[in-house]
Amino acid sequence: MIREATKDDSGAIIDLWQEMMDFHIERSNLYEMKVNAREIYSDYLKDILKSPEYMVFVYETKNKVVGYLIATESSDPPVYDTVGIISELSVNEKYRNKGIGEELLAEVEKWFYKRDIKRIECMVSDSNEVSKNFWFKNGYRPYNLVCVKLLP
Repeated sequence: MIREATKDDSGAIIDLWQEMMDFHIERSNLYEMKVNAREIYSDYLKDILKSPEYMVFVYETKNKVVGYLIATESSDPPVYDTVGIISELSVNEKYRNKGIGEELLAEVEKWFYKRDIKRIECMVSDSNEVSKNFWFKNGYRPYNLVCVKLLP
C-alpha cells in the first residue's frame, strides 16, 4: 500500500536511506559521508516531512515500510516551466523486483500530473547499474551529464 509518509515513518525511511547510501558507497568513494550523516539526514527528513513543498510517499506491506520516494517541484531557473524533481527513491533489497519502485513512481507521476507538471527529472549515479536500469525501463532518459573533480 502506498501512502503519504508521516513523522512516525522517519525511522524506517532513515534505515532505507542508509541502505541506499551503503549501496552507493560500495560502488564509489564519491559517496563518503560525514560521521554524523545519519543524524544530519534525520533533521533533513524532519524538515521535508513538514514542508508543503515536498511529497514523501512510502510503500507499506504487513505494517512495515519497505520503500519510499521523495519529490518536489522546481522553477530554477525560471526560464523553464515548473519541473518535478524526484530526489530519492529506495526499496529495501529484499523487496526489490516486485514492482514496488514502479508503483511509487506511478504515484508520484500522478501527483505531478495533477499539478500540471509534465517534465520530471531525477539524478542517477553513473556507477549504479541497478538504478540506471530501473529508470531507463520506466521511460526516463539522460539529458545532462554531471561531472566531478576532487581537489587535493
